[in-house]
Amino acid sequence: MSFRKKSFFNLLQSGLFIATLIFGTKLVFAQSDVLIDLSMETQPEVRIAVPEFEQLKGSSDSSGLGREGREILENDLKLFELFQPVRHSAYSSQASRERGTGKVDYSEWNGLGVQWLIKTQYQVASSGSNVFIFRLYDVVNERFIVGKRYRGKRQWVRRMMHRFADEVMAQLTGKRGVAETQIAFLAQQGKSGKEMYVVDFDGYNLKKVTREQSVMLAPDWSPDGKAIVFTSYRDHNPDLVMVDRSGKKRKVLLQLPGLNSAPAWSPDGEKIALVLSKDQNSEIYLLDKFANLKRLTKHFNIDTSPAWSPDGRKIAFASDRSGTGAPQIFIMDARSGDSGGVKRISFSASYNDNPAWSPTGDKIAYTALVNRKFQVKIYDLEKNQTYDLTTGGGNKEAPAWSPDGQFVAYRVEKGGNSTIHIKRVGSKKSRSLTFPPLTALSPTWSPYSR
Repeated sequence: MSFRKKSFFNLLQSGLFIATLIFGTKLVFAQSDVLIDLSMETQPEVRIAVPEFEQLKGSSDSSGLGREGREILENDLKLFELFQPVRHSAYSSQASRERGTGKVDYSEWNGLGVQWLIKTQYQVASSGSNVFIFRLYDVVNERFIVGKRYRGKRQWVRRMMHRFADEVMAQLTGKRGVAETQIAFLAQQGKSGKEMYVVDFDGYNLKKVTREQSVMLAPDWSPDGKAIVFTSYRDHNPDLVMVDRSGKKRKVLLQLPGLNSAPAWSPDGEKIALVLSKDQNSEIYLLDKFANLKRLTKHFNIDTSPAWSPDGRKIAFASDRSGTGAPQIFIMDARSGDSGGVKRISFSASYNDNPAWSPTGDKIAYTALVNRKFQVKIYDLEKNQTYDLTTGGGNKEAPAWSPDGQFVAYRVEKGGNSTIHIKRVGSKKSRSLTFPPLTALSPTWSPYSR
């Protein structure tokens, strides 16, 4: 058995870094001394200006492509919560004076309260191959930071804006942003069965990608971003199923009697941890690319919800083996399983489930029952401390980390509605990614595109 074909589960010109969007773009990150510490819970927002895009000679933009691109880029930067876009009216006169000159009057921009500046030129070609040239400037330190050139058809414009927003984030933090990523989740509309949907980080491009028309559980995105595994009852048994990121190439990976559920890809994409009940009890197993199974837990209590550490050496899981009569979060070795001992990390609530290990390796998010409501908590492995990601009314559960480890997606159930929200770690606000009438749950965040 093979999960995917090849493996289980790759110029500087006139001061401008060139990246052609076809899509096989190589991102070239310039060195920047304007870096912020992402480990701090609160950050001052960088005041950034994104003037109106400037058309190159010979270009005609009757469809408003430049305006649309600017709105997408500015919105991405705002959603990162580390940038504060400056009001257009505050700098429109200065932008008009510099249009077509290729110059930046750092003193004037600084006087307007602008710290970073993005200038964009673009060309709408009759051939359909549009070009966008971005230049990022540090106004305070009076220097050019980085430039990018992207080329692509009309349908790729949104992705081009996402990609440059991620580059701006990389220049500020040293880590690529997540505007180009997607979140997959399960949803039900009306009385039909659940289906899987995908949506961009900014909430656009919502698409239904499966036709299961059945009960579905626990999707998980592969490390290379090419496949998603989940549990489906379509064939009257909770089978382990894999599809590509567009919902096609459906393949049943495991169809044992009983549960084949809670799949979690190993970081190298070579194995899937999952829960099987073929032994008359829920136990955690490893499934390799040759369909071999290795049992990791051997306990008479229920073990479920495996989550890998980013180095692939450990697995967090939920189990009621503690004797409290409710699940708690434990960590075990990924090779020896619970025979090598387990470590309990959840003590602040009576019921804890759905662990999710951060890509940075230092935190585990999980669902906890607090005052009869589910909330998302985060355990700091370095400080051995637990703190709240969510509070307030309604149930919040099933956390999923963004690939940069800065955001968490989770389900919110409130007022009869079930939606997916996103929250930046350390932030006081969240935003809804989905809206009724979709009943959304079980988010999984895509890795970075390659």
